[in-house]
This record gives sequence, structure tokens and C-alpha cells, in this order.
Amino acid sequence: MRRLQLVIFAGFVSLSGVLGCSSSSSDGGAGSAGVGGSSPAQGGASAVGGQAGAGGAAGAGGGVPNPAPGATAMMSAGWLYTMGNKVFVSNGASPGTPWIGRGVNVDDLFFCGYNYMLQTPNAEALLKTEMDGLFSAWKPTFVRMSLGMSSYPTKVSWLTDEAKYKTPMTDVIRAIGAHPNTYVLVTLRSDVTMVGQDPGNAEPTGIPSDATNTPDKAQFPTGTDAVYVALVDTFAHDNFVLFGITNEAGGNRASSDEITAAMGHAVSTIRTEEDKLGVPHHLVSVQGIGYSGNIGFWDKKPLTQDNVVYELHGYPPKLESYTYANIPVIIGEYGSFDAAGPSSFFQDLESKQIPSLAWDFDPYSNCAPDLLDITHDATKLNPNDWGKSVQAYLTSHAK
Repeated sequence: MRRLQLVIFAGFVSLSGVLGCSSSSSDGGAGSAGVGGSSPAQGGASAVGGQAGAGGAAGAGGGVPNPAPGATAMMSAGWLYTMGNKVFVSNGASPGTPWIGRGVNVDDLFFCGYNYMLQTPNAEALLKTEMDGLFSAWKPTFVRMSLGMSSYPTKVSWLTDEAKYKTPMTDVIRAIGAHPNTYVLVTLRSDVTMVGQDPGNAEPTGIPSDATNTPDKAQFPTGTDAVYVALVDTFAHDNFVLFGITNEAGGNRASSDEITAAMGHAVSTIRTEEDKLGVPHHLVSVQGIGYSGNIGFWDKKPLTQDNVVYELHGYPPKLESYTYANIPVIIGEYGSFDAAGPSSFFQDLESKQIPSLAWDFDPYSNCAPDLLDITHDATKLNPNDWGKSVQAYLTSHAK
């Protein structure tokens, strides 16, 4: 379970997330313990990042399968799309190639609690420096950026706090996406509009609300829907962005039916806005039950929307927990391997072509299992033993 711990550093109080984990269970079980865990005119093209962002669909040909209405990602170069139980990257004409994103989780301006009051004046610059070091020495192609907007005493919103949070975070995410062949999973980890948190571990376990169950009908008449709409508006033309609905919805208290309803509604909200803007459908990740340690129910009844991936968290992940015939899977968080190490896990990911994200890359706060020594310095990204094993995996596949 994640808990927030007050620690003293450099003369001020800081929040540090301390996490403990257990392995995920089989379908129907409790699952793993909680962890961590501009736009061009419509129809035009954007050169955001190292990839071409498509505002409209490129011409199809070469036997590209007919997409669902509005699902133009598979016909738009550089966009990700799903087919069967795999994720592919489009080349804009013929069927694309399987995509195996390999990378790490990183933290937003709050630095996993170190900057819990957003008191650091140069936080954006520090985070960009940290990301420069990550790409220089670790060579990831996949990064998960968690927006912890309701994780700390200082709360912010994508809807209202532009200068304080939205603008700098947009700049950081676009800076990450500027690296060639790199994709960013933008996850709405926590938001004041969320409901249904696990009472024993509320911070990482919010479920998106809607107009029927919003926590405040006056302030948030459509619940979390407005936040997803705003995120789509920000990153509509960015082909390197994936949207993560939430983190570990409901912890151990939410049922698969409850999660299915909430996730389906949130994905529909995103699709409606994308279709309104006339942009390709981004990949959207939905989470499971038991702190997202169990996604087996999705294999039996996946969502009907296109370009949905199913996100597992495991500490460590069991091989059978992420191997399914009917759904494409990404491993949004992994860690806590035994002394034998994760080498067999990495081999299995490659053989099954599954994207993955290690937890957690942050030199400022203890959000175990940390990949780095805690140096409180964005230029000193010293990998610990766990980090060295992940770094070796990532760099061995660098192109």
C-alpha cells in the first residue's frame, strides 16, 4: 500500500511516497498491492517530437484493414493502433510493425512528493534536465508520466491551473516526445473529480466520475469527463501521446463491473472529443481490479471501442497475468523481482512483444522500488542495482 510520509530535507518539509507491493493474483483474486505506483489546424500535420503528428488521416493502401469509424490511427504515420492482441505503429500506408515500447515511469512537477507544495521555482527545468539524462544514458522509447494533481496537499487542475501546472507539464511531455520514436503514456493518476478510492490507500486509487456520480455537481457537473476532454484538446495532434484513464482504480474494493462501466464511459468521452476535432484515435489504456494486478476479466469481455490497451501492474508480474489471446496488454508498472533478477521476464516480454514500464525513475523522493539513488539532483541520476538491470534492458534494444 502506498502511504505518504513527511520527511525533512534542506530546511523544509517534504512528502515522500513509500510503497510496498505483493505479487498479482489470478483472475478474480485481490491482485497486487498498490504502487506508485501548438496544435495545427484540423487536417494539417504537426512536427511535434521526432515523429510526424497527423491532424488528418493519411491515404490508406497496401491492404490496411478497414478501421472503425474515426479510427484513423492505423492509416496515419507514426500513430499507434491495436490489432488482435498486439500494438502496432503505422507507416501510413501498408500494415505497420509491432510496437514494443520499453521504458520507465517518471513523476510530474511534484517529484513524487519532494515538491509537494510546488515550491521549487525551477521545477520544469529540473524535470527537463532529468529527462535529458534519462534519454542520454537509458535510451527508453516509452515513458509513463503520471499527473498527480490530487496526490498532495497542494492540489491543481488541468482545467484551471495553466501557469502553475498545465503549461509546464505540457512543455515537459512535448520535450519527452521530441525524442525520436518515443511515446508518452499520459496518465491521470489522481484528480479531485475522482471517486471510489480504496479507504486504506486513497491517493493512487481514484475512479473517474461522470455526471451521475460526480463528487460536486456544482463544481464538476460532468465529473472527470471535462478533464479527459481538456487533455484531448491539449494533445489532440500529438501522435506520441497515449492516454491512461487512471492509476489503480478502486484498489481492492472495486468490482470488475464497476471498473468496466467507468472505463468504458471515459474511453467514450475521449473518442467523442477526438471525433469532434477530426483527429486519429490515440491509444487509451484502461486498468484492472486489485490495484490493476488483475486484467483477466478484460480478456473475457474487452471494451468495444477501438485502440484500447489493457494495463497491468505487477510487483513482480506473473507471466500468466499479462498473457492473453484477445486483448493487447501493456505493463504500466513492474518491479520487486527476487534475487534471480528480471532477465526471464524481459525475455518473455520480447517474445510476446509487450510494451513495459519499470517503476520508478526519480532522484528526489523515495517511491520504492526506486531505479535511482536519491540524490536530490537532476544531474546525478545514479542507478541502483534494480536500476542497472532495467537500464541494461533498455540500452540493449537502443537503435
